[in-house]
Amino acid sequence: MWSMIVCDGDGAEREQLMDLARQCLEEKEVEAEVTGCADWPELDGMVKRALPDAVIVAQDSVEGLNTITSARLLSRKIIWFSDLDFGVQAYRLCVPFFCKKPVTRYKMEQALTRFMELSQGAGKA
Repeated sequence: MWSMIVCDGDGAEREQLMDLARQCLEEKEVEAEVTGCADWPELDGMVKRALPDAVIVAQDSVEGLNTITSARLLSRKIIWFSDLDFGVQAYRLCVPFFCKKPVTRYKMEQALTRFMELSQGAGKA
C-alpha cells in the first residue's frame, strides 16, 4: 500500500487535493493511504514516524519553497504545486514534478503518472 502526504496550509484546498489524489490512484488501481498536514514542522513530524512514498506540497508563495528546501531528503518523493513559477528551483532541487496552480484533475493525473513511472524505474511498484 502506498503512503502519501499532502502538505497545504489551506485546509479546504488540502482536503480537495487529498480527494483528487485518492480518485486518481483508485483509477490506477493503486491502494494508498493519503493523509494531510499544514506546514513543514507537521510534515517533518509525520515523516519521522513513517517515510511516505510520495509527498504533495501545495503551499503558496515562498512557504512552499521553504518546505521543499527543508525537506531535502524527500526531494525525489515530492510533487510540487505552487501559485508562483518555481520551475527552475524545482529542477535544481531534483523535484520530479512541478506545476503551477490551480490543480486540476488533469494536472494531478499527470503528476501521479509521471511520479509512478519514475518510482517504478527506481524499483518501487
